[in-house]
Amino acid sequence: MRATSHGIALIVIAFILAACSSGGGLKTETRRDIGPAPAPADQAELFTADYRYAPPWWQTCIGLPDDWQKTLVSKEGALLFDYVRGNEFGTRVSIGLERAAETTSVQGMSDARVPVVETIMSDKNGQELLRWSALAVAPGDDQKLPFRRNSQADEGRPARGDLLLVNKAPGRHRLVLTVESKDPLDIADRTISRKGRRFLSFSAGWTGIAPGQNKLTVTFSERVEELAVYCASGHEAGDVDAAWAKAQPERAARFWAGRDFPYSAIGVPDPAIQALLDSCIRNIYQAREIKDGLPIFQVGPTCYRGLWVVDGAFILEAMTYLGRGQEARAGIRHLLTRQKPDGSFDILGNYWKENGIVLYILTRHALLTGDTAWLKENWPTVKRVVEAIKRLRNDSRKNPAAPEAGLMPPGFPDGGIDGVVPEYTNVYWNLAGLKAAVDAARRLQMPELADWEAEFKDFWAAFQKAAKRDAKPMDGGLSYLPILMIPREGVDAVRGQWGFCHAVFPGKLFEAADPLARGTMKLLDDHQKEGLVLGTGWMADGLWNYFASFWAHAHLWLGQGQKAAEILYAYANHASPLRAWREEQPPKGEKTQAPFVGDMPHNWASAEFIRLVRNLLVLERGNELHLLEGLPRPWLAPGAKTVLRGVATDFGPVTMTLEAAADGASAHLIAVPPANPDLKRVVVHLGAWAAEGRVEEKKTEAGLEWTIPLIR
Repeated sequence: MRATSHGIALIVIAFILAACSSGGGLKTETRRDIGPAPAPADQAELFTADYRYAPPWWQTCIGLPDDWQKTLVSKEGALLFDYVRGNEFGTRVSIGLERAAETTSVQGMSDARVPVVETIMSDKNGQELLRWSALAVAPGDDQKLPFRRNSQADEGRPARGDLLLVNKAPGRHRLVLTVESKDPLDIADRTISRKGRRFLSFSAGWTGIAPGQNKLTVTFSERVEELAVYCASGHEAGDVDAAWAKAQPERAARFWAGRDFPYSAIGVPDPAIQALLDSCIRNIYQAREIKDGLPIFQVGPTCYRGLWVVDGAFILEAMTYLGRGQEARAGIRHLLTRQKPDGSFDILGNYWKENGIVLYILTRHALLTGDTAWLKENWPTVKRVVEAIKRLRNDSRKNPAAPEAGLMPPGFPDGGIDGVVPEYTNVYWNLAGLKAAVDAARRLQMPELADWEAEFKDFWAAFQKAAKRDAKPMDGGLSYLPILMIPREGVDAVRGQWGFCHAVFPGKLFEAADPLARGTMKLLDDHQKEGLVLGTGWMADGLWNYFASFWAHAHLWLGQGQKAAEILYAYANHASPLRAWREEQPPKGEKTQAPFVGDMPHNWASAEFIRLVRNLLVLERGNELHLLEGLPRPWLAPGAKTVLRGVATDFGPVTMTLEAAADGASAHLIAVPPANPDLKRVVVHLGAWAAEGRVEEKKTEAGLEWTIPLIR
């Protein structure tokens, strides 16, 4: 094993076609990864996103961007407030029908960019009984929320509201509104209060109530076929007017259409994948909050509402890819306020990997934004973190006989393994972070370069020695490396291997031919279920959804772009029909109630989906830019068009268009690479979809252009 700048050895037929930059320095190359072959018989199955493995229960965020109130909607269509733990919420507002037996419901969101959730209830014959929409009321200078007279907005919390718009089919069933709360409830006229404060109002008179201290059930006349339910946050609810309520969906659509979100950065020809991308972007902004005047990207609206260094780093990277580097930088500024006096980062406790991740994100952000001056400004932080890693390595040597000696002190692995133990996730990330710091020092010609290179070389040698000791043999002469240095009963070998996948990419610590990397990848590949890897997280019999991206990126970096493309679709199919992921869930049909792990929407998952689509299309390898390395084959259907618009790379923004001809005989690729002297080569990858025959290349005013023959 040894570290490498890009760690890739593809079996290719390469054609160096031309030097295309004005100075003659930029080379281009087409590289065939696999011989031409017709589309496989199972292509439609592999590349259809239809949410076939959606979790058995989900929740969806309808809150506003940067909202302080993270309102959620349950799979049943209930509004959820006041998160407590797990799937428990302090307040729940739900709609139903009295004595309606054997009903089913479906849920949808017609526009991925507009979080209006519609729930439809039908009887056993498929006849629609009830439908309702849940939405956050859009703000605006002309918006008049239903305020209680003489009520003031809460200090420091803007007044806002959420709305249920209900339509019942004519018939004998009566509408039922149920409010459950951990706080005492009261009803007066058309208003429900919590702890004496008017929280909810509705637009029609009721005919009966089932009162309770923590639950109220309100029943309406059979003649009530329309109902508006308004939930106030940051103020007390006044009377809700039905006409005002009916105007809100259109207002919401206009509001969300006017958001300056980077939807246009990536365009793909599969509408389902595009909708997921759009939803990922929206969900990230919905989870974001303003803290100390800075927009802070957060992982989720419930249990992960806060700062998480690992998750946050990848969310920031994803947003930087999409051209939002300055917004991401605000998040980095916030992160750096958590540096300890000794220079280290240890927010979760014994989570030494946070140091390596901070080094990675500082270096990566500087490259993606082309701002080495910013990195120089933050160089004192970089130096202090490197010194912290050195100290940790020295601490690990206090007992020379300990398995972790020369690496990292015992730490918290995460990803399904608890405790503070000798293990490799902290080793992997501190190696990757130190490698990033070395690369940055070399780029900036800093005086610390020689010392840090020597430290990395020593660290890597210590890792090699330990890995040789701890590796487990496999069939075929390969071996894999468990995360735990000391085996623990009940911890399967795949647990915690997120750290290994990150060591492959973005850590770039292994070459494709490395037998340990090949063996550990085989270990993961041998544990597949529903197209993902089973048991890699906290649920030994569950699926950690966005581990899919870690695994796919490792395959991509090691030269298996087609496998990475297949994983993208398996990943997509574990989202809910409202296009969001739970952190972990059971395989379909195995457990229908519990357990569930983590937040939802989980925006590390959102970020990973964005990152994976981007990297399948454009990927940096050293001083080269690689295009189409993981392109899903169906994206070359006749007339299909894939677009990148100013997507950030280590060399600068890249614009690219790939369009298949209407007859499916060829594809036209146009790329506008950055004018950066560090970029030496642009490589276009040809998959099995590329027919035999000459790839035509030319340079035009539009950029570099290729015409690629396709197998029809």
